Parts: sequence; structure tokens; C-alpha cells
Amino acid sequence: MDKEKAKTLLRLQEVDQEIQRIKRRLKAIERDRRNLLEKKEELNKQKEGIENDLKSVEDTKKRLKEEMEDLERRLEGVEMKIMQVTKDVEYKALLREKSKCEDRLLKIAYELDNIEEKLKELKQKAEETLPSLEREIKDIEEELLDLDEEERIAKERLSELLDTREKVKAEVPEDVLRFYEEAKERFDYKVIAPIQDGSCSGCGTKIPSLLFSEIMRENLIEVCPNCGRYIYYSLD
Repeated sequence: MDKEKAKTLLRLQEVDQEIQRIKRRLKAIERDRRNLLEKKEELNKQKEGIENDLKSVEDTKKRLKEEMEDLERRLEGVEMKIMQVTKDVEYKALLREKSKCEDRLLKIAYELDNIEEKLKELKQKAEETLPSLEREIKDIEEELLDLDEEERIAKERLSELLDTREKVKAEVPEDVLRFYEEAKERFDYKVIAPIQDGSCSGCGTKIPSLLFSEIMRENLIEVCPNCGRYIYYSLD
């Protein structure tokens, strides 16, 4: 294989290496997106949990206050009837009803005291926690937007590289291309490698002195006797 064909093969290899880097990055972007979405969902659950707890207690407080107001009106009506009743049976029945209202009002008052304490704790927790959760969620949303943009750019570049690959591939001799396509994954997309410090940079094996001298003298493209890659000293 002459230098010009080797340069073309090297160009194809460089394109493929960049394609693989972009594909790996796209997979990483998808993984990062999935992790961020899971984290966002968990943060939203925490936020909704705090908000729902707060709303539930506030709703209970509202319901108890409404019940208390109804009982107070009812008690007022019973007390008025007690002042007007003349029959002993009716009087006793009204006293029992009054007692029930008063007992329930005492229980509601006790429940409201407990709810006020719980509400105070929940509000404090919300004030301490919600702003932090909201900031984290906002940061994640910004990261997701950055990933979307990075993914868009990477896909555009990948499309360009795939087009370039087809053009470069057409310039590589059929037998060389066949060997390259069969060997590229085995050699981790480094089928043609320079000689560095007298060794194949692909596998690290020292090139025999006679072969190395011949490659340098004739500026040849040869095959590494150990790994089978194309090797060269210079393509200038």
C-alpha cells in the first residue's frame, strides 16, 4: 500500500474514531438524562409530599373550625330553648344535647391545638426545605436543556461524519477496505498505527530492526508482525 492510500485509510480511521466518540457521548447523554429525570421525579415527590401534608393539615383545620362554628350556633340555640322550655322531659333532653355539644367543642379545641402545633412544624419544614428543592429542580431542568443542545449538536456532527465516511471509504482500495472493516472493532478503530520509539503504537511490540530499517529507508507501509495492524513511520 502506497503513502497516498495509507493517508486515505488513516483519514477513514480518524473519521470512524470520531464517530465512535460521538456515539459513546450520545449514549452517555441518554444515561445522564435518564439519571437527571429520575432525580427530578424524586425531588418533585418530596416537594409534593411536603405541600400535600401542609394542605391536608390546613384542610383539617378548616373543617374543624367550620364544625366548631356550627356547634356554637347549635349550642346557642339549645341554650335559648332551655330558657323557654316548660316540660321536664324536654328540659332534660336539651341538657343532654347541650352536654354533647360542649363535649364535642372541647375535643375540637384540643384537636385544633394539636393541629396548630403540627401546622407550625410543617410550615417551618416547608420554609426550610421547599426553596432548596425548587432550586435543585431548576438546576436539573437547566442541565436537561444543556444536554438537549449538546445532543442536537452531536447528532448534526454525526450526520456530517457519516456522509464524510462514505466519501472517504470510496477512495480506499477494496482489499484494504475489506481488511479494515473486518479488523476495526478488534483493533478498537486503530487499524493503521504509527511506529513510535521503534514500536508499534497499536500493540506496543518492538519492530524487528531489519524491518524497521526497511520501513524507514523506503518509507513503506507494512504489517506489524505481532498484531497485524498496518504500521508506518512517516506519511510525509
